[in-house]
Amino acid sequence: MSGAQDPPIRATVRYRIDPPPPPGQPALTDVVGTVLRNTPQDIVVKSRRGVVHIPRELVVATRIIASTPTRRGVVGGGIEPLALHRLVAPCWPATETTQVGDWLLRASGGFTSRANSVVPVGDPGLPWPAALAEVEQWYAVRSLPSNLTLAGPMGFDPAKDPLGSLLISRGYRRSDSTIFLTAPPDAVRRVIDGTTPTQWTVRVEPELSAQWLTAYQHYRPVAGHAAEAVLTGSPQQFFATARSGEAIVGVARLGVSAGWGGIAAMWVDPAYRRRQVATALIGELVTAATQTDVTALHLQVLVTNPPALALYEKLGFRRHHEYVNLVRAL
Repeated sequence: MSGAQDPPIRATVRYRIDPPPPPGQPALTDVVGTVLRNTPQDIVVKSRRGVVHIPRELVVATRIIASTPTRRGVVGGGIEPLALHRLVAPCWPATETTQVGDWLLRASGGFTSRANSVVPVGDPGLPWPAALAEVEQWYAVRSLPSNLTLAGPMGFDPAKDPLGSLLISRGYRRSDSTIFLTAPPDAVRRVIDGTTPTQWTVRVEPELSAQWLTAYQHYRPVAGHAAEAVLTGSPQQFFATARSGEAIVGVARLGVSAGWGGIAAMWVDPAYRRRQVATALIGELVTAATQTDVTALHLQVLVTNPPALALYEKLGFRRHHEYVNLVRAL
């Protein structure tokens, strides 16, 4: 016998509240944590709010939280999806944040789903219904819908996730799925260096210009100050502008934080698509990334945008995970 111990098991346990609460209040609750004991009589879980003893007859459902295996050839392949979302959040920063336990709540006046959503990673320190009540109240005060990000492997179905199932039962609706991709900068740079040179002139600036912002509005409205605050709020950022002569034909942004560079805010004039404008933009942003402390890149693309996904994978990005947002209107 080697003497090595098995790694601790983490799990989510849903169980009935005993004694039952008054009518109209949630009858079920959840605990997330390390399983200390699992017997026919009870389950004992060490959570953020302490050690919870759950009689077996009250248990409704359990789910093992598997440790994320390292995925060969995928940058960040050993990082759990929602933990990666939390890690790279400053690359697309919210103007206002708070926490419910470990959960990160973000608000930015409604500018983009990413900057106005919850990353529910870890333990909220409360039963899920109570934590969601706090989440919903925080967003309601800001006249924003409650919005939670849930992630998993490719083909992820939030209805089969315990938190996702609870959200759906509370009237939350899912967004289209998004694929989260990662890549090492050097590998992307090598692929782009091997492509046919483009005729576009691309300039990268560390500051947001009025021309860049005007061009970006062809992709997404930027009314108010929230958009500028998000776009300029990372520890470091770069703005790429592609031109044909004097005309701006594309823009993109790189947000930098903790060694990660997030490529986003990509817009190409429809008249110039499929003409390597996006490749030229990414190439110059990757060059900027390699001149900083960036060792990993990430970007996100809707599953409903296969041309963009094909381009990113051609440039060396690999699928890390899939995620959805579950949103409940005010």
